[in-house]
Order: sequence, then C-alpha cells, then structure tokens
Amino acid sequence: MTWTLWDNTLVTGQAGLDGDHEEMARLFNLLRDTAEQRRDKEVCSQVLEQIIEHASTHFELERQLMVQRRYPKIEQHDGEHIMLLAQAIEYKAAFDAGAVGPEIALTDFPDVWLSFHILFSDKDLARFLAETG
Repeated sequence: MTWTLWDNTLVTGQAGLDGDHEEMARLFNLLRDTAEQRRDKEVCSQVLEQIIEHASTHFELERQLMVQRRYPKIEQHDGEHIMLLAQAIEYKAAFDAGAVGPEIALTDFPDVWLSFHILFSDKDLARFLAETG
C-alpha cells in the first residue's frame, strides 16, 4: 500500500505541533501494520480510537493557541478539524459495524490528515505563531 511517512516536509517548526503530528503518523503506521497483518478487528478498532483521541487532544491544543494568539483563520482551521474528526468517527462507526475494512482508512486518512492539513493549514498556523511569537 502507498503510505505517507513522516518526513521533513511535514515539519512546521512548532515543536509541540510537530511532536503531535509525528505521533499521528506513528498511529497511522500502526493501523497499516495492524491491517496488513490481518489482526483482530478489535485491535484495528482500538487503533482507530487512539487516532480519534489523539487528534481530539491535538486539535484542542491548536484551538487554544489560535484563540490565545487571535489567529485570523481560526474559523476555517476549526472547520477542518471538525470535518476530519467527523470523518474519523463516521469511518470508525462503519468499521465497527462491519461496513468497511481498515484498508479504507489507509487510503484516505493519511493523505488528508498528514499531507493536506499539515502542509497547508498547520504550516500556515505555524508561520503565524512564529511571527506573533
């Protein structure tokens, strides 16, 4: 399977954000490994839950930073977080119900979460945080 790996192109320069992003990449790799090894459905579900929990905590951290620094694009950024979490929660519900397999998450989530959101939205936020530091 094609996989988005953590590399320097995803580094924002904000240590707290980067650490969380790298952990998200690790969780996606764990989901990939779990799916490729055809592990028990419950194990995949637990990894999906870890992804959702980690993302929720991380998104709240970003929100606090955006509020504190009065980030002008907070509504757009929050909207992306809401969309990403909703997709993950919907996917997990479908997975738990047996409607989809873990490979769907491997084709959609990493590209959207790790690449698109970090490369554009989070890097923009990081630049703003650095400038208003």
